[in-house]
Amino acid sequence: MKGIIIKETPYKDNDKILTILTDELGKISCMAKGAKKSNSPILACSQYLVYSEFLLYRSNNFYYINSAEIISTFYDFRIDFDKLEIAFELTKLINIAVGENEDTSIILRLFLNTIYMIQENKKDVSLLKSIFKIKLFAILGFAPNTNNCNKCGQALESDICYFDYVSNSFVCSNCYSIENKNRYIKLKHSTILAIRYICASNIKSIFSFEVTDIKNLEIFANTYQDILTNDI
Repeated sequence: MKGIIIKETPYKDNDKILTILTDELGKISCMAKGAKKSNSPILACSQYLVYSEFLLYRSNNFYYINSAEIISTFYDFRIDFDKLEIAFELTKLINIAVGENEDTSIILRLFLNTIYMIQENKKDVSLLKSIFKIKLFAILGFAPNTNNCNKCGQALESDICYFDYVSNSFVCSNCYSIENKNRYIKLKHSTILAIRYICASNIKSIFSFEVTDIKNLEIFANTYQDILTNDI
């Protein structure tokens, strides 16, 4: 079983309770006995953000690490505070939004690809985080409906439309209510196209696009996250 540690909690003197995002068992809690000892064989593989191949056993409805072989430590995140802060943001979101024992194989791939792109400085970090957030919720079954206006049903194909964060829906410029403008986020058509692409694309190709206004996409992604995590 492969997995990456997205949270570690000290337990007693020498142990840890790890939250691992896995390819087979979902998001699980796992006991790492003696992991804080300097001579522990699982010392290195029981650190935050280490990706490993684990051999686990289960006892009394709890997983324990028997052995592990490290695949990647994502070392750049350990020496770059800004990157580490981003990792904390993304893993916090996973821990909030994803329940234990769900199928997380696709989410694991999404997360690994995202932090690889961040580590290698492949694209703007704000764009990468926005893609991750929108795709994560799409995988979880909360893909936004960007095809039609929620009020009149017209296709959202004009240069400007609006996201109504109170009703969690999109409206066209004709249905936009200036009297209640504080409940709307103005979105460019290029942002709508980007959201559609993110939701529809597979993990392998999800980062292979550019958007002219990253800030506009980021505002939507952060607002959408706030709405959905408050409902969880």
